[in-house]
Formats: sequence, structure tokens, C-alpha cells
Amino acid sequence: MSQGTAPSTPDVELRPTSGRRRWIPFWVLQLTELVVAFIFVDISVHVGNSGLLVGAAVAFAALAVTAHGPLGILRICRPWLHLTLLIAVAAVVAVAPVLPALRPDIEGIIVIEFGAIGLIRLATLTDMHPSSRSRRSSSVRNDRTVIDATATAAAAATATPVPNGSPGADSRTGAAARWAGRAAGVASVSGRRAVAKHGPEAEAQVKRAIRGAGRWTGRLTSPPDGETGGSTDR
Repeated sequence: MSQGTAPSTPDVELRPTSGRRRWIPFWVLQLTELVVAFIFVDISVHVGNSGLLVGAAVAFAALAVTAHGPLGILRICRPWLHLTLLIAVAAVVAVAPVLPALRPDIEGIIVIEFGAIGLIRLATLTDMHPSSRSRRSSSVRNDRTVIDATATAAAAATATPVPNGSPGADSRTGAAARWAGRAAGVASVSGRRAVAKHGPEAEAQVKRAIRGAGRWTGRLTSPPDGETGGSTDR
């Protein structure tokens, strides 16, 4: 029993320590890579033999935009792969000034060393796992999915047709007939009430419309007063 429980003890003790050590969000690392790349490009304009600065800036910017994180555009590299590549590239950039062909001026060397070593240190402090908020949101989404699936299954079970001749079919048929009878009775009562309420007013409007049409027709068919008088004089 002691041999079976002994291996799990170090694992439990190391996890909280690792969680406390990596406390910087991943997007901070991406943003720092972009800032360092911008500084390298800006310094390369003012120093001689600045090819290493430009190459390092391109490499760090490419790592930032291809990481699977909040600021990533292509999102090709997972966090741990991005961490490995970043440390490797930063180490190469920090050692590269040893070669005379790649060595910039003293100002460029200082900027390169600070930027590369700073990124390596920041990478060792960056949290590569989803935050607790992301875990809670994903858990909520999973719960909602389960609830929606349960509701869909319940609706499908309710809508399943019952074979004809069974007691369930007879009861549903009787309920539908009763509902149809009640609906017809309500419609009939509503129609009678509407007729009793609006019938006299509608009849009066129809009569007024007929009288108005008769007067308008009489004006059109009757001759003008001048023509009537002339025919009388003749």
C-alpha cells in the first residue's frame, strides 16, 4: 500500500508550486515579443551592421502572431511549442554577437542581450494553461449543452406519435375534439357580440354611403342650369 501511494505524493506537491511560479498571462508574453521586435527595428536604424537586430525582430514578431493565443493571427503553435521555440530563438539571438560577421555596435549588442534574456525569463514565468475563468466558462458551456440535449430528447419523446387504437391515442383524439368544440363556441359567441355591437353603426354607414352615391350620380346626370333655361325659352 505504501509503495502504491508513494509516487503520487511528489506529483501533488509539485503542482501548486508550478501554478504559483507561472503567473503571467500568455497574452503578455505575445505583447512583449511584439514590443521587443519593434525596439529592435527602431535601434537597427541607428547602429551599424544591424542585420542581427532585423532578423531577431522578424523572428520574434513571427512567433507572436503564429502562437495559439489571444494576440495570435495564424495560431499555428500551441503554448508549450511556442515556449520552446521562443527560448531557442532567444538563446540563438543572445549568442549570435559572438560571431564577428553578425556583431552590431555596442548599443545594438546591449539591446539584443537585454531583449533576448528578458524574453527567456518572461517565458519561464508565463502561464501556458487556460485561466480559471476560461475553465469556468467552458464548464458552463458544457452544462448548457447537456441541458439543451436533455430538453431536445424530452421534446422528441413528447412528440413521438402514439399508435392508433391505443388508450393514449384515444385520449388525445378526445382532447383535440373538445378543444376544437370550445374554440368553435368561443368564435361563435365573439361573432354574435361583434355583430350586436357594430351592426347598427355599420348599417348606418352603408346607408350614408348609398345616399352620397345617389346625390353624386344625380349631379353628374342633371344638365347645367343655363342649358335648361335656353331650351325653355325656345
